[in-house]
Amino acid sequence: METPYKFLPLTQTVQPLISAQPCELAGAGNPLDVTIPDDTPILPGQRFVKTWRLVNLGTCVWDGTYSVVWVSGDNLAPFTSYALFNRVLPGESTDISIEMVAPLWQGRYTSYWMLRSPSGKLFGLGPAGNAPFWVRIQVPSVNTATLLSSLTVSPVIVTMQGQVRLTGQQGVDLESGTVWENTSAVDLWIERSDEGLMMILMGGAQWGVFPAAEPPSPGQCLELAKEEMPLPLEAEAFFPSLCIQTGSGNVAYLQISRVDRMQDQVELTYLLWTVP
Repeated sequence: METPYKFLPLTQTVQPLISAQPCELAGAGNPLDVTIPDDTPILPGQRFVKTWRLVNLGTCVWDGTYSVVWVSGDNLAPFTSYALFNRVLPGESTDISIEMVAPLWQGRYTSYWMLRSPSGKLFGLGPAGNAPFWVRIQVPSVNTATLLSSLTVSPVIVTMQGQVRLTGQQGVDLESGTVWENTSAVDLWIERSDEGLMMILMGGAQWGVFPAAEPPSPGQCLELAKEEMPLPLEAEAFFPSLCIQTGSGNVAYLQISRVDRMQDQVELTYLLWTVP
C-alpha cells in the first residue's frame, strides 16, 4: 500500500541575502600610484607631489565636502587635510595630488592617508573600506643640514621654552613670550574669521612642517622654514609640528597642542633658539 504524501503550505518565504553597496567606498585606480611609487628615492628637504588615482566604488557622490586626511605614519605634508575640488560620481575615478617635503635625514618614511566624508567618517580601500593608501619614500644619506653662517660662527643657545594660550585676534612675540593684541608686535597671530581660526606669521616670518616627533636642530628648522601662507587650524586629532624662522632671524620649533574652536582658543608649546 502506497503511503500518501501531504504537502503543507509554506508559512514564510526565504529571501536571498543581498549586500547593499556602501555609500562611501574607494578603490584603487589604474595605476593607484600615478607619481612617486613605493620606495622612490627623494633627496633630503626636496619638495615632491604625490598623486593617487582613486575610484568611487560607493553610491554617494564625492564633492567639496569630502576631504583627504593624514591618519598615521610620517606627516610629510604642510596640512593634515585637503578638500576634494572636483565632483566624482559613483564609478568615476579622480587623481588626488598633495605637495609634500622629504625629511632632512636618512631613512624610510611612510605617510598614511584616507578619505573623510562630511559626517566625519574615514574610509578608504579594501572590501570593508577601512584600508588607507600611502606614500613611501627613501631619503638617502646626504649631508644637507647646512647652517647659516651666523649659526656656524657662534654657538646656539636656547633662550625661550614654554607654552602659550591664544584666543582669536591675539598673537605672541616668541622672543619674549608676551601675548599681544597688536599685529605689529608679534611673530604669529591667531585670526578669527567665518571659516574658522587661522595662524598667520607676521613680520616676514616663515614656517615649514617638521615631520617627526622628536625636536629638530636649529639647522634642520632653517632648512624647512620657507612658507609664508596662513595655516588653517581645524579641530582635528592631528596637527603638524612647525619650524619657524622669525622676522628677526631667530628659529623656533612649535607644536600646536590644542585647538578649541568653541572657545576660539589655541594652545602652543615652543622652543626658541637665538644666536648671541
